[in-house]
Amino acid sequence: MKKSFLLTAAACAATLFFTACSSKKAAEAKQQEQQAQEQTAAQQANEVNKVIGAEGIARPDWVMGGMEAPDGVYAVGSAKFSNMQNSLKAARANGRAELANTVQASVKSAITTYAEDTGLSADTLNYMEQATVQKTDSILVGSTQKDYWVGPDETVYVLMYLPYTAVVPAANNVIKDYIPDAKTELTVEKVQAAVEKYKLNN
Repeated sequence: MKKSFLLTAAACAATLFFTACSSKKAAEAKQQEQQAQEQTAAQQANEVNKVIGAEGIARPDWVMGGMEAPDGVYAVGSAKFSNMQNSLKAARANGRAELANTVQASVKSAITTYAEDTGLSADTLNYMEQATVQKTDSILVGSTQKDYWVGPDETVYVLMYLPYTAVVPAANNVIKDYIPDAKTELTVEKVQAAVEKYKLNN
């Protein structure tokens, strides 16, 4: 009877072992199948999002999502005219307009922070903000085209870039024009923080 009990116990243990192994294998197989499905879905999504332009080049990520960098501001402009030259020219102008919006808003934000820290009057701040708008064109002289892409419908997209080193001196000149004894200046870090704040607010 003792022998029969031991045999029965051994059989039960073997059954439990094989059942556990079988369950583990089934779980692993299910996990692998799920991962394969996710990979397939991701590949299909990439294929859907992959657009080949008129020049045979796949659409860069910046066309849809723009670009960010710690040393400057990027903006995307687009245009479609009867020929490539006019489209490029208009797309650059539109890209600069986007840069101008960002620069004006961010410099105003940086100057506002400066005004709050130094206790300037609201009137002085208004004059400084107006001066910022007037100086935007001169600031944008430092902008350059970093890339371009022609869509399948021949719309031209350009990626424009403006380094913070072109923005900071102009912003500090505005401050100096209205506060001759200014002891502190805006820095690249402060302008960058203002740009990030502008993006969050939009």
